[in-house]
Amino acid sequence: MSESKHTRASRSSARRARIDARVSIVAVLFYSIALFVAQSWLAMGVLAAGLAAVLALARMNVASMLKGIVPLLVILAFTVIAHIPQGIGEGFYYALRILLLAMATLCVAFSYDDTQLVRAFASFLRPLRAVRVPVDDIATMFSIAIRFIPVSLDEFQRVSNAQRARGAALDEGNVVERVKCWGSVLVPILVGLFHRAGVLAQAMEARCYGGGAKRSSLHGDERLHAMDVAAAAAASCVCMAVAVLL
Repeated sequence: MSESKHTRASRSSARRARIDARVSIVAVLFYSIALFVAQSWLAMGVLAAGLAAVLALARMNVASMLKGIVPLLVILAFTVIAHIPQGIGEGFYYALRILLLAMATLCVAFSYDDTQLVRAFASFLRPLRAVRVPVDDIATMFSIAIRFIPVSLDEFQRVSNAQRARGAALDEGNVVERVKCWGSVLVPILVGLFHRAGVLAQAMEARCYGGGAKRSSLHGDERLHAMDVAAAAAASCVCMAVAVLL
């Protein structure tokens, strides 16, 4: 199974990452809260400048990130149009909030590979083991879902290109005609995904995978260092201070 460009780019960025994924996730969480708490253009500008500085320091591929938010442009345009009665400035303000939220989330997604993100996710859920929540199984499902995203995108691109080569007018006609045309794309994709899921299930059964067993990790039980905790606390405090004070 070939890797997509996004997967290779994210793994390349992961090799440059030095901050624990849990720290970045906590920082993005408080950054998101700060975006919704902020009520002034000054606070929003400072938060935007902070995100730009992080992207520059991390040497992120901004072009790839912008390609990832192309579908979001429809939501941004709708947000601006919906707020025209209250003022075009208010519409751009809320659109900027959504854009910064998406960019911050993609910054974390492009900085770590799926294994690091799953380990961070499982670490956050670890206290739920006390109430018999199957944390390891949830983390495994999360990992499989993440790995299927680039596979699904590649499958969508392959099938849509094949249908266009056969003369399918996917972008022409009225809404009903387009829905019928896209049905010839979505049905093979769903069939292919279910087939891949069945193959994966058989492979897991062949390897005697079962629920309830304690999972081991090549990286061991990683604990946060004092520097990581301090970095998460500092980033969270700065974000909230900017949102509340400015």
